[in-house]
Amino acid sequence: MLAKTFAGIVLGLPLSLAVISLAIWIWPGSSEAVVMPFYVAFFPLWVAVMAATYLFRNGARAWAWLAAANAGAFAALFAAKQLLPGL
Repeated sequence: MLAKTFAGIVLGLPLSLAVISLAIWIWPGSSEAVVMPFYVAFFPLWVAVMAATYLFRNGARAWAWLAAANAGAFAALFAAKQLLPGL
């Protein structure tokens, strides 16, 4: 139980940041209008990720899946920054 909690806290934070940043980056048009609403949505997303970690069977699976999700989210953010014009 403690491993799932720490996985949600430690790996949920960067995952939520990457997802929100990716959403802001690929938003069509001017992103200045959506930055604050998306950053306000960051905290509920982080709480949802932390709550979802309790759905895994054990802590090792939670760490593995969240690490893979982090790698995918940051890879998508990196690709979006390289390929899309962005801000």
